[in-house]
Order: sequence, then C-alpha cells, then structure tokens
Amino acid sequence: MIEFKKHLRNQRMLFKDGPTCLLVECHLCDSTSSNDAYVNKRTGVFLCPKCNMKANVADVLDLYEKRCKGNATCKDVEYKTIFTNLQHISEHACESLGIRGLKVSDLEYLDAQYEPSADCIRFPIRNVANKVVGEKILNLSDKTEKTIENYNSSGLLICNPFQKPTRVVLVSNLLDYIILSFQRFNNTSICCLPNGLKSLPQECLPCLENFKEVVFWFDFDTANWDAAKNFSKKLEEKRCFFIRPTESEPAPSKAHKKRLNLQHILNKATPMCHKSITTFNALKYDILSELQNIEKVNGVKWKRYPTLNKILKGHRKGELTILTGPTGSGKTTFMSEYSLDLALQGVSTLWGSFEIRNCRLAATLLRQYVGYSLEDKLHEFEYWTSEFEKYPLYFMTFHGQQPLKLVMEAIEHAQYIHDISHVIIDNLQFMMGTSMTQKSDKFWEQDAIITAFRSFATKNNVHVTLVMHPRKERAEDELTTSSVFGTAKATQEADNVLIIQDKRLTSLRGKKYLQIVKNRYSGDLGIMPLDFDKESLSYSLSNKKKKTISS
Repeated sequence: MIEFKKHLRNQRMLFKDGPTCLLVECHLCDSTSSNDAYVNKRTGVFLCPKCNMKANVADVLDLYEKRCKGNATCKDVEYKTIFTNLQHISEHACESLGIRGLKVSDLEYLDAQYEPSADCIRFPIRNVANKVVGEKILNLSDKTEKTIENYNSSGLLICNPFQKPTRVVLVSNLLDYIILSFQRFNNTSICCLPNGLKSLPQECLPCLENFKEVVFWFDFDTANWDAAKNFSKKLEEKRCFFIRPTESEPAPSKAHKKRLNLQHILNKATPMCHKSITTFNALKYDILSELQNIEKVNGVKWKRYPTLNKILKGHRKGELTILTGPTGSGKTTFMSEYSLDLALQGVSTLWGSFEIRNCRLAATLLRQYVGYSLEDKLHEFEYWTSEFEKYPLYFMTFHGQQPLKLVMEAIEHAQYIHDISHVIIDNLQFMMGTSMTQKSDKFWEQDAIITAFRSFATKNNVHVTLVMHPRKERAEDELTTSSVFGTAKATQEADNVLIIQDKRLTSLRGKKYLQIVKNRYSGDLGIMPLDFDKESLSYSLSNKKKKTISS
C-alpha cells in the first residue's frame, strides 16, 4: 500500500484517502472518461466497479507502470436475472407485505419488480458505480429472503444514492429497508446488506466510503450486536453508530407497527467507539440485552451433541477452547464433526489443519455430512458436494510446522474477508519450533502462541479452538487439566477445556468419552459418551441414520 501511494505521488496522480479505501482513478478501463477505483487499505485489493477489475494492488501497480490501457482482464459484466416474467409492482404485492401506509409508488421508488409466478418482489443490488450486480428477493407468502449475485462481486440495496447525504442507516432485512426508505429521512440514505448479518463483503465497502456517519439498526439480538461490532471495525469505528433496540426503541418494522416515531429513534443512535474507561450506565443496555436474550447469549446450540448444550450451554464467540486426548483417540475426527455441526447452522469456520492434509479433512467432513461413504456411490458425488459447498467452511493451506506470524496474518485476513467466527488449530504443537529467538525454550514459545490466540479471540470476538497433545503419561492414568502439554498457562487462559478419555486403551470393555473439565461460562462440568460409527465417521447418535437423496 505504501509503494502504491508512492507511485501515485511520483506520477502526480491524485488519490483520496478514505475510511476504508484509497479512491484513485482507474487507468485500466477501456474508456475515454475517467473512472473511480478503490483500493482496500486492509487487504490491498484493487476494485474498479466500472470495468469489473478485481486484483491485488501489486499486480495493478505493475500494469500502471506499463501504462496498460483497456487491459484484457477488464470485463464489463452486467448482472443478468435468470427470471424474465417480471412486471411492475401490483396492489396485491403491496398489500401482502402488511406495512401500514405503504404505496405502490414507494416500492417502485426502490426499483422493485414483482414476479407473479413465484409471488415475490425483487430488488436490485448495485455497486458503487450504480451497476446492478445482483438481486435480493422477498417471498410474499412467508417473508423469507434470498440473495443472488454475480460471482466475486457484491453491492448494496441503497435508497437515495444520488443526493449525497452524509449519513447512512444499515439494516439486515428487506422489511426494515422498505419501512425506513419510505420515511424519506433528510440527509440520510438507507442500505440493506446483501447477506444479512452473515458477512459484509469488501466489495460493499466503496458504497459506504463517502458517508460521515454509518448507523447500524438491527433487530434485538445479541448475535446482531456482535455483527455490528465486527462490521464497525471494517468501516472505521469512529464514524459508526448503533441503535440497540429496546421495548421503547425496537427495530424499524416493530417500531412502525407500534406507531413510534422512527426519526426520534434514529436521532438517539449511540457511537460504537468508546474510550478506554466506561461506566455502568454505558453497559446498562448490554446487560439488558443479555438478560432478555439469555438463549442467544448462551451461544449456538449443537444439534448432534445435545449433551454439550446441557453442559457448555452453547458455542460462544470470543472464547478459547482447548481439546486434548491421547494419540489416536480421534481428536481430529471429533473436532471435524463438532465444527461441521456449527457450520451447518451458519457459524463461519476456518480450519488450520497442520497435521492432516486438507483433502483428507474435507473428505471426512463430507462423509460426516452425508452419513455414509461415497466410495461406492460416485454418482451421488456431484449432488452432495454442491450441497456441502453452500456452508461457510474455509481451510488454511499450511501443512507441517508454521511460524505464528504467518498463521495469524492468514487468520486475520480470513476474519476480515469472510467474517470468520470460529477458528480451529489442529494442532498447536505444529506451530512450535519455528521461533528464531529462545529456540530452546519450547514452553516459552507455546505460552506466546496461547497468548496470541487468546488476544485474537477477545479482540475480534472470534471463538478459537486449539487441539493439543497431552503430556506423555501412563496409558492407565486418566487425563486432567494438568495433563495438557506445556505450562499451566494454556488451561488458565482457556474458557473451556475438553478432554477425550479413551479407556479402550487399558480395558477390553473400556469406553471412550468426552470430559468437560473447565467451563468458565457456567461452571458446569460433566462427560459425554463417544460411540463411534465407522460408516459415517460420526460420534453423534442422530447421525447414525443414513441420509438418502430424495427423488
């Protein structure tokens, strides 16, 4: 990024330093008129919404130096809807939404189109150059939403894009977007996120560059509050505000039903960025949110492991979990199904498998998802893989020993780009032995790695799970917290410590079970039996019943 700025200055090319991007003139467009392009200051990705160029800034710098005009990789790609039987909004469509005071003209103002055959309304998603790059679809029968976008491209649903307002309100669903849009707030644009609260793609950031204030107005939900905090880090916290809905100041759709003054609620938006010292009054609504949404605070529930829900209550962001167990006890197999359960519920997961190749890990995850081996059913492979690809699972390409700095850079990048909420490191010992300082002190090195992951989990509100080998002990000894390899720092820093106890190693009738020996959230401890099904590679009783492809 520094080199790119230096080149722009040397060439006397003007650029503007924005909150998230550098605004520059694209010299790659095959056009006589100048076009604005954006360089993400965090990832170094060059985006030109006009010619659809997306590349690393280093590659673009090389093209700039060669003065490549109208580069062949620039393609003017317009979004083409797969539906053709669209028409103007009807009174029926307007009435089906059940929004008091809504008129057909209000939806037409948003460039909405109605599809009678599917009884749905379609809204265009536009990039910063006002090009349509996708659609967000609202089903009128059940009010569900669906997003379709160009590959590797994204934008926002935006109201009042050409009036140059200084404030923008971000909402996560179409009903809130419609309600706020027809209020016609002064000096305010309304935007709907393309993927709800799942992610904020970096392609969307240029659309929000010119706003001095960004207001998050989501529904009353702890998970939504977490999303707002993560999104604010991408958008520069200093300009971000939020509305934490209460009974008297609920989400837009609920406030409209109660006939509350939406402008009055909007004016009460609170800054996201706080000083180092806070007060109880500032924390009051955080406490209220937890009390009113205790199940959400407990975290995402496992569907395959109900026993874990009783003990751990759920999987929560911002925590550090350690899993250990004897060699060959099935730590990776268990952790893959454990993470798969969460990913199927929308928990965006990043795997760092240093010991097992990604291909083998992915094959295990696929088999656990399907419930049986596809070895003799290759005709089903395309169906199951296309279904599996829909879920937010990502893999680091490292293998063998890796330095901490390199791994953390990859994790931070993935968290920024894909809004990762769960990171798995299997296993931590493969990150040791690469330090150039104090090389002989392996315990010091492990403590430094633990500290880095603990800090990352807390700072970025991401759950980190570390798989670790235990100390070498006798097979007949039961593992405890002191059995975790290294100093006591690992178990002290961890919020949860899980141990796979394998009594099959010492007894013919011995059982294998997962023991929760530390639970900082509720203090509950206990065990969960682990009965392995070889066909599905599963420890879950609910997964023993094989899936079949519906005809």
